[in-house]
Amino acid sequence: MCVAVLLVGLACAQAAIPGSGPDTAPAAAPASPTSSPALPTPESLYGAWVLIPPAITIILAIALRQVVPALTVGILVAAYMLEPCLSREAAYGGGIIGGLRLSVEGILVGVLADPDHIKILLFTLAIGAMVGIIAANGGTQAVVDRVSKWASSPQRGQITGWAAGLLVFFDDYANAMIVGPAMRPIYDRLRISRAKLAYIVDSTAAPVASIALIGTWVGAEIGYIDIGLKQLTHRPVFLEHVTAYNAFLSSIPYRFYAILALVMVLVVGWLGRDFGPMKQAERQAAAGEKPGVTTARQAAPAATGRSWYAVTPVAVMVVLTVALLGVTGWPDVPLSAVKLVGEGPHWLLVVQHVVSEADPYNSLLYGALASVVVAIAISLATGTLTLGRTMDAATEAMSRLLPTLIVLVLAWALSHAMNELRLGFIAADLLEKAQLDATWLPMLIFVSSCVVSFATGTSWGTMGILCPVTVTIAARLLAGVPAEQALPVFYAAVGAVLAGAVFGDHCSPISDTTVISALASECTLESHVWTQLPYALTVAGVSILSGDVICRYYHQPAWVGLLAGSVLLLLIVVVIGRPVAKPSARTAP
Repeated sequence: MCVAVLLVGLACAQAAIPGSGPDTAPAAAPASPTSSPALPTPESLYGAWVLIPPAITIILAIALRQVVPALTVGILVAAYMLEPCLSREAAYGGGIIGGLRLSVEGILVGVLADPDHIKILLFTLAIGAMVGIIAANGGTQAVVDRVSKWASSPQRGQITGWAAGLLVFFDDYANAMIVGPAMRPIYDRLRISRAKLAYIVDSTAAPVASIALIGTWVGAEIGYIDIGLKQLTHRPVFLEHVTAYNAFLSSIPYRFYAILALVMVLVVGWLGRDFGPMKQAERQAAAGEKPGVTTARQAAPAATGRSWYAVTPVAVMVVLTVALLGVTGWPDVPLSAVKLVGEGPHWLLVVQHVVSEADPYNSLLYGALASVVVAIAISLATGTLTLGRTMDAATEAMSRLLPTLIVLVLAWALSHAMNELRLGFIAADLLEKAQLDATWLPMLIFVSSCVVSFATGTSWGTMGILCPVTVTIAARLLAGVPAEQALPVFYAAVGAVLAGAVFGDHCSPISDTTVISALASECTLESHVWTQLPYALTVAGVSILSGDVICRYYHQPAWVGLLAGSVLLLLIVVVIGRPVAKPSARTAP
């Protein structure tokens, strides 16, 4: 229902804005050869109705509780909408057959040909193989036995998962693929649902990576802000000494959604209370059922191992990944960046520049492959597994990932199609042409960023499209405002677009991070999305109330909004949440 309301509202806004349509920016090149300038653009043909494919996908996913057919229908609808925008050379024959061929040959095959996508698939399979091996050699069980001594209750187990998510802060993919498999057996022992594990993993992946001072997100976020600043033909006085790095750091306190999402996980785990579909999932798990579990096959009995069998491969992956980020990023850092002064701690600036220039996909891939090699070597050297049993454990674990990898590829395909339909650019055009009150600019930016990221399933794409536009709009609206009043609103607007992008990455069913979080937790994507969405929407609503109403309307600093939001989340969980009685680790079977 909410999606339908957003669709109607955005479509009406598009129709009401004068000049929106054929005179907007030309369409980006489609999946195949470039389109002719004389051809109709998605803006002129559809306007805000380009939201139809993701809206249909989300509605079908909720109604059918099946994501694969929903994604398939969404891709087909997007392909038929995109076909009239293709030139004769780029088209696939037109009509029913042409749209079908475009969806398969132009979109699906196109995303599979992307080297970065292939690296993510290989990285995921490698992590799966490593997890399968350390489970078979007894390393995982040994770690579980050690951690369970402290995580002896569901509350402690959830707080442990939250803390582990904070520790793996440098990349959201690595966060999900490390924390999920590591905590899975502990949560099973404590009778915590896989849906709860997927929620904790997802809520400490993108939110943490987006606000970390060192990581794979930092360079992209600073780069998008810098593009917006460089596009300004005339800088207003309040932006005279503002750099992209300054804006990045100063916007962190205003990223209410990302920060409060982390607070929400801690509150839910600490109080042991849940609401919505998550409450039902937790009750089923407490009763010994396994709702939303993807794996029905029983693994072979594990050998008797030691905790270092599991810790060593994971440590190798983390250390090598971080090292490769430095190795691949350092050669491209200009000498001038190393000599920068006055913008923050010297060492931190150097690390920031190194990471921003690094190759995260190759770093993650080789780190994961090294972890597999180390896990195999440990299993053979200690005699816990034969070579044949080691290979069986690795391939069996990888085979369990196939259904989720299919969903991941389809999600990429729909996201790519929506990029070709220029959904983000249409949303940006609406923002530029709307008459806004600067006081409420951060709220509108946040809502728009949430809608675009949720509909497209991409946070980086949303940031890349909306962040430069946000900088431009904020600079224009605040040009005549004193710096002490303009800068907080400007930083809040930048923080709003970056936080809104995290919302979609966090909970959209077509987001790769959402899919990977479900995969890492061995939870069905439908169960993960359905149980997590009420929590995400609650945090988004509280973020608007505390960040935009309290801070903007009453002119309060960001820390007041964060404190108010944290207290409000605590009250919501206490009032509407219900505890679920569960056995302790000592009594759980």
